[in-house]
Order: sequence, then C-alpha cells, then structure tokens
Amino acid sequence: MDEHNELRTRLRAVGMELFRRDGLRFTMQQAAAMMHISKKTIYAVYPSKEALLLDMVDDAFTRIHARKQRILDGPGTLAEKLRAVIIALPEEYTALDLQQMDLLDEKYPGVAARVREHLETGWEPTLALLEQAMGEGVIRRVSLPVLQRMISASIEDFLADRTLDAQGISYMDALDEMISILLEGLLVR
Repeated sequence: MDEHNELRTRLRAVGMELFRRDGLRFTMQQAAAMMHISKKTIYAVYPSKEALLLDMVDDAFTRIHARKQRILDGPGTLAEKLRAVIIALPEEYTALDLQQMDLLDEKYPGVAARVREHLETGWEPTLALLEQAMGEGVIRRVSLPVLQRMISASIEDFLADRTLDAQGISYMDALDEMISILLEGLLVR
C-alpha cells in the first residue's frame, strides 16, 4: 500500500473513532492531533470534512457488502442466511452511532444522500437469496421490490429517528426485531 493510501486508511479509522465518540461534531484538528500530523497533511488527502465522511461511508458499505458475501458463501440454512444478510453490519460499525441522518441531512446533505444511495443499491445478492428461498419454499412468494423498499425504508427510519433509542431499543436490536417480524410475521402460529 502506498503512503497516500495508507494515510487515507488511517484517517478513515481515526474519523470513525472520532465519529463514534463525538458524532458529527468531530473536527479535522482533532483528527490531526490524534495522528500527530498537521491539518495541512489531512487536507492534502481530503479537501474537506465532507470528503472524509463520504469516504468513511463508502468504506463502511464496502465492508458491509463484503460481510454479506461471506454470509452468502458460508454455512447455514437459507433462513439463517436471510436473517444475517439483510441486517449485515461489520462488527467495527456496530458501535457507530448511525442514527444521525437528520444531522447529516442538515449539515452534509451529500453524505446523507450517499448513505441513502448505498441503502438502496447493491441488493442483487440479497434478492437472489430471497428468490432462492421462495423457489425452495422457505418463504412464501412476495413482491421483492415491495420487500426491498420496506427493508430500506425501515433501516433509513431507524437511522433518522431517535424515538426507539429513547425507548431503550438500540439500532441493532431494532434491526433484529425488524427481520424477525418480516421473516416470522405477526401472527402467533
């Protein structure tokens, strides 16, 4: 890895750490101090905080898609894979407070748009798994575009609204409950 890419990787990691700790309030000065480099060095790699945030988002979703692929390629029943792949989030991002979409919309609309774009794309492997599950009778036939929109809208709402958090329901718990309701339904059997 060349020096520029190594610096980008380190800056993303420091950015994630600062974001976990301070949310969007973190500064490039804090990143520079943590890395013992000048802000000028950071701005040579990322011309703005928004550019760093965009790279952090892209990296997060690259890791999410890689995790989904490992789930798809790994052991487990179709039902287990469906549950895991739909709510896949790399371990290093589970501590990240992703429930800041409202602030992103306000301060960094380009970053918020990128998050939404990632939520709405890259569904092909998941849709193929759903098709397989329907074909094998693991789940009943449903409209995949409707199901995809339901999942995407639920995730986006969980990211944007702190109501569940205020009720003591974490983002990961909300995702787990959502997938349980989708796969197991509401009716007692």
